[in-house]
Amino acid sequence: MGIMVRKAKVKLTYREGKPEVYKLRQLTYPQVSYEQLCGMIQIVGVNKAQTKAVIDALLTSLVHYMEIGHGVSLGSFGSFKPTFNSKTAHTLEETTLDTVKVKKIQFYPGGAFKEMLSNLSINENEQVSEKEPDGGDDDDGD
Repeated sequence: MGIMVRKAKVKLTYREGKPEVYKLRQLTYPQVSYEQLCGMIQIVGVNKAQTKAVIDALLTSLVHYMEIGHGVSLGSFGSFKPTFNSKTAHTLEETTLDTVKVKKIQFYPGGAFKEMLSNLSINENEQVSEKEPDGGDDDDGD
């Protein structure tokens, strides 16, 4: 099915005069729960509890290695790398750990995700919205 989008009227609040423009917005769907995901990835001969145990062990291992600064590769799925953003300082002395603004995990898609993205369809919902849906904006600055 791909990503469903709709046309929405938005106000560019950061521009003088706050012009109204139209933009495509992604329709959102409920998030797949951990339990649903475990249920979907069961394989023949492996029950739900065993599947959950393997996923839990994988997540525990990911966290362990990233806590000590390692990036972790999950093959064609992709890689996760701990990283951060920091403020710019004008002198060496001002450059301290206090300049770290945000700690985050960067995801680098692997071959399977890159292929999925190249084949992902975008489909239009004919409904036009005159206001932003609940849940906020997509923060892309447009």
